[in-house]
Amino acid sequence: MNQLRPGYNFLATHELFFDEIPHQRAIHLANYEFFWNILDELGPFGTEESYLAFCELCDWLIDNPNTPIIECFRWILSSWDIELEDFDDKVIENENILKIIYDLDFYEDLMMLDFTIISTGFGQLILQGKIDADVKNIIQLSLLRQMNSHVLDEYLGSNMQYKYERYLYLQKLLDILEEA
Repeated sequence: MNQLRPGYNFLATHELFFDEIPHQRAIHLANYEFFWNILDELGPFGTEESYLAFCELCDWLIDNPNTPIIECFRWILSSWDIELEDFDDKVIENENILKIIYDLDFYEDLMMLDFTIISTGFGQLILQGKIDADVKNIIQLSLLRQMNSHVLDEYLGSNMQYKYERYLYLQKLLDILEEA
């Protein structure tokens, strides 16, 4: 996993990230190529759902400039008929993950939701240079759920290289989350 080289001028190279100028703190904390690569589907912004979530966050922040970001997460979860209080440690339990894999729509009920949560959380870092403490647990739960071997198997099949790379990316995102 390549770190951006010291002195790397993100703005000179990329200028914009989805038409937004990233906060300098985000560039400093998320100093990994995969984080900024919008074509890498294993990264936090590389899927269509992630892109749409980032765009929705930009719009939400314009429409709700003085509203705590936790309300955005409440709105996201309600789109999946989930109460904020119900998105807790149970979502990372094997039993609940396997239920989604076998009984529900895995991609829609688990992957799309996690992509949206992760992109929204790190989107706040990009736009505001921080991730609010009251949403870090929600993002962490989505990252941990994505690291689950059942989720990696269902999402990436037998491609061990992709699973390994995805797991490493998720570990780095946990580190960034802790620092943010």
